[in-house]
Amino acid sequence: MTAPFLAATHVTPLGEGRYRTRFDAPWYQGRGAYGGVVGGQLMRALEHTVADARRPVRSFTLHFCAPAVEGEAGLQVRVERAGKLVTHATARVENASGVVAVASATFGIPRAGTPVYLDAKRPQVPAPEQVAPVPEDVPMPTFCQFFEYRFCVGAAPYSGGEPRTGGWIRPKGPALVLDAALCVGLLDAYPPSVLATMEEVRPVASVDFTVHFFHALPRPGERAGAQYLRTGYSRWASEGFAEDFQELWSEDGELIAQCRQLIAVLG
Repeated sequence: MTAPFLAATHVTPLGEGRYRTRFDAPWYQGRGAYGGVVGGQLMRALEHTVADARRPVRSFTLHFCAPAVEGEAGLQVRVERAGKLVTHATARVENASGVVAVASATFGIPRAGTPVYLDAKRPQVPAPEQVAPVPEDVPMPTFCQFFEYRFCVGAAPYSGGEPRTGGWIRPKGPALVLDAALCVGLLDAYPPSVLATMEEVRPVASVDFTVHFFHALPRPGERAGAQYLRTGYSRWASEGFAEDFQELWSEDGELIAQCRQLIAVLG
């Protein structure tokens, strides 16, 4: 049995940097597939094209141009430059109606003799087993059916609270080991923090996001089916847009990646 997220982010190589994929309605958020699936597909195509395990992805930026509506789509990846230590690549996904998203990524070999520090602390939260999963009958976007959510950070959407939200998360179904594509998916799976400040339902959409990876993924010894803490907070909203800063932490307190996202508040 294939894990749902793996099936949803599968890409078929066609040669010369071209790939075929598809978007399915069960993964919808609003008018199209949620950004974590779009980003996961592009991440898999980029890694396949670069094809160098010594060069893990270091950063990934994705611009959403149009909803990823149901049906087949094509991906095109191009290596812009492969230097001695760093590779830069770009990618795009298109369907019958035109461009869906464009992306860029940086891959880099570890450099010896450089500084090592982390000036970030994981929030104090209960352990995953101490937080009840969100019941299946709670209204959430369609794609959320494929993830197990345990809210324990900030406020719930539409509660009129602070612009901060998050909690433990992992995919449902067969246990997966966290790779770069799943990392992108988990970062984008919680609702934007700006929704916590509202008291009535308003649609939102991702405009773009940038992920910085702090580890080569999968990490050595990474456990399949592990829980990850995804935190998010927003410091600014104006003129129909809001920023969202997100982090993904392991159960043992390692910061895996961070993401800065621009959200459009619609309606």
